[in-house]
Amino acid sequence: MKKMSRLFLTAAVLLLAACASQKPTVKTEASYYSEAHDALKAGNYSVATAGYEALESQYPVGNYTEQAQLELVYGRYMQGDYASAIAAIDRYMRLHPESANLDYVFYMRGLSNFAIDQDAILKRLPINMAHRDMGQAKVAFDDFRQLITRFPSSQYNADAHQRLIYLRNQFAEAELHVARYYEMRGAFVAAINRARWIVENYPESQAVPKALSILVNNYNALNMKDLAAQAQDLLKTIEPSKKAG
Repeated sequence: MKKMSRLFLTAAVLLLAACASQKPTVKTEASYYSEAHDALKAGNYSVATAGYEALESQYPVGNYTEQAQLELVYGRYMQGDYASAIAAIDRYMRLHPESANLDYVFYMRGLSNFAIDQDAILKRLPINMAHRDMGQAKVAFDDFRQLITRFPSSQYNADAHQRLIYLRNQFAEAELHVARYYEMRGAFVAAINRARWIVENYPESQAVPKALSILVNNYNALNMKDLAAQAQDLLKTIEPSKKAG
């Protein structure tokens, strides 16, 4: 009996010694980054973003931490989680205000704000996107504008410029929609004010000829013939073959 007790005691001691010698495996920072980066390149964005977050949790100040924070932005964006992408961008900007990658960060912020307003279901419906609330689009516009202003040599400026043109046309179309609403209800002064806003603030937009037509029609409705003639002359210089109507 005593012999068996000694055997059990010996076995327990050996088991405890073995457990003590087995230390938990901790991945290196490079391993965390490599695995997450490979997942990102393969399009496994959920795996990639989880990996970048794990890296920062284990190595909050490391050789790969800033790059992981940057790539997390792209991963979130590609997941379609635009709100989280924007949150990651804002955090990156706070932590790295002098980063050489700020132009890219502003670009991604613009893309995320641009995309967050483009609801996948509504885009399939016969709805003019300019007739919706343009608040988020205006934030995206400011992001792209800051990118071009602060980083005039950035490689992302060409695309940002095209998006600014698109957004400017959307803003003008939204104002045009309101001007037509007022015109249909006989609110001639309100229609004129909206149309003038388009001509004065979005002079290069596609909505300008239609805005001028609204000016001609509503000035005539108010018997303001001189102003109607001025708007008509301006309309002719833009589109010589068109008349208000």
